[in-house]
Amino acid sequence: MKKVLVLGAGMVSQPLVHYLLGKGFAITLCDMNSQRAAEVIGGHPNGTALGLDITKEARVIELVCDADLVISLLPPPLHPKIARYALDAGKNFLTASYLTPELEAMQEEVLKKGLIFLNEVGLDPGLDHMTAMEMIDDFGSQGFEILGFDSHCGGIPSQRAANNPLRYKLSWSPAGVLGAITRASRFRREGALVEVPGENKLRHAEVLHIPGAGIFESNPNADSLYYGERYGLQNADTVRRGTLRYPGWAQFWLFMISLGMVGREPEMAFDDEQALDALFKLGGKEPPVDIYSFVAEQAEAHASVHLEAMESLGLLNPASRVSGTHSAFSIMLDRMQATMQYRKDERDLVLLHHEFVACKDGKKVKWTSTLMREGDEEGTAMAFLVGIPAGIAARLILEERISARGVMIPLDKEIYEPLLAELTELGLPHEIQKNPLSE
Repeated sequence: MKKVLVLGAGMVSQPLVHYLLGKGFAITLCDMNSQRAAEVIGGHPNGTALGLDITKEARVIELVCDADLVISLLPPPLHPKIARYALDAGKNFLTASYLTPELEAMQEEVLKKGLIFLNEVGLDPGLDHMTAMEMIDDFGSQGFEILGFDSHCGGIPSQRAANNPLRYKLSWSPAGVLGAITRASRFRREGALVEVPGENKLRHAEVLHIPGAGIFESNPNADSLYYGERYGLQNADTVRRGTLRYPGWAQFWLFMISLGMVGREPEMAFDDEQALDALFKLGGKEPPVDIYSFVAEQAEAHASVHLEAMESLGLLNPASRVSGTHSAFSIMLDRMQATMQYRKDERDLVLLHHEFVACKDGKKVKWTSTLMREGDEEGTAMAFLVGIPAGIAARLILEERISARGVMIPLDKEIYEPLLAELTELGLPHEIQKNPLSE
């Protein structure tokens, strides 16, 4: 029986672990919280739950050496260290997180040892790549030229659960959600290069209508052109990847950015300070005597909308206090974690939507691909759509069904084709439509 070491028992671990246990693999799941790991394993005879301090290098290396595959679900900054342990031990490695320069730098050594270091096999990144490449390869086989590519993905509350002013709740890393708000972006729209610093990124939010799902806001997602090149779309007039939110998200966070209430620097020490006052001080401003009048002056027509959102985050509540050393980012993160949680009866929603414009023999067509899943009583849609693709990819590695070697992301047909086919068998098809366009 092949052994898999899974590091991290967070929100997306359970679908992955249960999938691999169900396929007959032995799983050792490690987390700082041994009880949380045990709850995920659920008493399965082929599963072992361990408490693990990731800084205990000797113990981590011992566990890595005993595994056939190492899967890191730890925070992204820890992946390179775990990958190095796997490389030194001659073990394959997998993560759902973005491929980093540190991991790319291991390429020569990984190839030399004949290993697979597979990254970006979750939802976004992951299924976004695979569903896009499926269509791109199909276009190529039919002789189409791709003129435009727009991709949009988001994990949001279902309509019924979108019941706070920002219509957002946390289904994955809170730090990732908040950090994305000010991450710089680069994309191409109708032949024009658009490079946007983080503080201005949300000014480029676009309206998106997905038939059958609703109207959303698509905010630029990091460096779209990096992936455009990986997808072979260097010559396309439009290449843009966006993050989906309900309307109003960008407007509120742009206001908070203008007040300096989202940054990671500076840091200041506080002693039982009201959270809102601390945010103003970190933004280099004196806390106003009357927050309502202040926002009315600063935001004019949108004041009531922003105040409602601030209230929902607990920022207008004098009982929201902070102590210790904080940045605006850490305070806002605490507020989001305290106020944006799902209730047990609430469900999340994942949407992944591609739009392609392609041309053949002078005629243009628009192709769309839409994947939509709502959470259920067994877990969140986000956990399923990160954990299950990663689990399938892990099985493909363990069953030696991937011939390629090296540090990679899932762009090749031998990875995405069986993975997407199995997702369809599991009840998650993605709908592809083709429509002619007038000249």
